Amino acid sequence: MILRVMEQKKSSGRPKKISPALSRRIRLAVRQDTGRSSAQIKAITGSDCSPITIWREASGEKGFRNKKRLPRPRFLQRHKIAHLDFARVHQTWDIERWKKVIPPDMFSTRHSGGGAIMIWGAFSFIGTMELQVVQVRQTAAGYVEMLQRASLMTEGPCLCGNDWVFQQDNAAVHNARLTKEFFQENNITLLDHPACSPDLNPIENIWGWMAREVYKSLLETLASSMPKRLFEVINKNGGATHY
Repeated sequence: MILRVMEQKKSSGRPKKISPALSRRIRLAVRQDTGRSSAQIKAITGSDCSPITIWREASGEKGFRNKKRLPRPRFLQRHKIAHLDFARVHQTWDIERWKKVIPPDMFSTRHSGGGAIMIWGAFSFIGTMELQVVQVRQTAAGYVEMLQRASLMTEGPCLCGNDWVFQQDNAAVHNARLTKEFFQENNITLLDHPACSPDLNPIENIWGWMAREVYKSLLETLASSMPKRLFEVINKNGGATHY
């Protein structure tokens, strides 16, 4: 009687959704491309399990990580062609030639309690240009004024020498007549950057690094402030502190 009850308990519970055959297909899909999402693996294997179930099974495979994909612009076929053309045209450039290039970019951040702030920045192999606050909706006149404020004509040679090159994409304000006239009048050589190709502009990586460094510094400051916090509490006889 006791043996029969134990056998019944052993066989009770929900059956496993992932069969051994499906498990092998999932792990094979992960090994073929560790960047695949759970939804993609689900489609490839033809499973009727949820992406969460697929993820649980795939998470045991080496190289598979639960991470958020980086946001990327919509990449159409024409973007892919321009992306490839740029890489092929410039693949013979050596490091010395890339040292002459100044890649700029704009970064949008939200101010506490207010709207978005647009920041423009640029750098070279040996240094950076001063950050500029610009209008979120920029005009050609505003763009040219910002470049003048950033002292592009003097900073360029200082950072890269007289044969420096300014990199920019095909944004509307960059192709405006006023902008083109500004570059021509100042004899600034341009490197046309393909649209929707942030991976070909190294300054894109700086924004993320800056954000991490700011938060890292903030965390260190907050953690090390505890002695001061305690001292202020004692000094105010238990009253509220300015923290």
